[in-house]
Amino acid sequence: MSQKTTQLIFFIVFTTALLVLLFFILKPYFGVIFIAGVFAVSFYPLYIKLVNKFKGKQSLASLATTILILVFVIVPIAVMSALLLKETVNLYNSIAIGGGSQNLISQADALVNKLGSVFPPGVVDTQINFELYTRNILNWIMGNFGSISVAIFGGIFNFILMLISLYYLFIFGDRIKKGLIIWSPLPDKYDEEFVQTLKSSVDAVLRGRILVSVAQGIFIGIGFVIFGIGSPILWGFVGGIASLVPVIGTSVVTVPAIAYLFLTNHIGAGIGLLIWAALAVGLVDNFMSVIFLKNKIKVHPLIVLFSILGGVEVLGVIGFLVGPVVVSAFIALMKVYPFIMSNKNQQT
Repeated sequence: MSQKTTQLIFFIVFTTALLVLLFFILKPYFGVIFIAGVFAVSFYPLYIKLVNKFKGKQSLASLATTILILVFVIVPIAVMSALLLKETVNLYNSIAIGGGSQNLISQADALVNKLGSVFPPGVVDTQINFELYTRNILNWIMGNFGSISVAIFGGIFNFILMLISLYYLFIFGDRIKKGLIIWSPLPDKYDEEFVQTLKSSVDAVLRGRILVSVAQGIFIGIGFVIFGIGSPILWGFVGGIASLVPVIGTSVVTVPAIAYLFLTNHIGAGIGLLIWAALAVGLVDNFMSVIFLKNKIKVHPLIVLFSILGGVEVLGVIGFLVGPVVVSAFIALMKVYPFIMSNKNQQT
């Protein structure tokens, strides 16, 4: 065996051992690093604009971007998560003790009973167990999002680590990308193509589909508050997730609420919620999609839905972000793969 071969084997074995050791060292902080990375990729354009505004002062621009993310993204997420958990627990308890007439479950039961009296027998199934369906939804939310703030940020220490990581990722993100390109065995042009495609995919999934669903959920919650439907944050959350389901979308939440208002003689509120659902909730999808999905890779909302649910099922609450990003990476790889194979065939 030649000395060169021996050196190569030693290098591979030693590097592999260090990578395994590094994996276990960083494993407790993968969630922190990953979330910081997602925020860094999503808000990197804002960081670049601030760099130009601050005349090239990267540290100041990174600090400003991190503070903006903290104030306008992270804090609202934490507050809404706490309110979501509170409403979920309250509704679950109200079902367990036979809650009053103001929750959406009793509203749905009343709706089905009224429809059963209006239509001929057998047309409407009055034996639908809304309580069982709702218990399953609430159990899923509490099981996966019950401690969402703690699960995402892992306490004060990890939260601070995430902000510090975010600050430095903005500053050194470009260098990290160049380093990965250098270490990749693929030709640089394909690495660049993959990075750009991955960024476009992440933008399409996170800033496009998920952000649109969040906006629709917020508008559903606002409409429920205005027109007197209970648990607005909870059902806004459910409506936001449902907006990713093709054809059905947010109607799975808004239609029963509108129908209930009409059948219980709240005609004005029913008309108001109908208009709100058609305009505010319905048009926000078209309006925001044009803004955020322009010139981006088109990703079907059903794929996004499965990536979110599967990610949460496998990895817990952090899977809400990991799932869509993994799907984005796969889409980016599939976009680049034909060019790599074409180049390989030409060389052979």
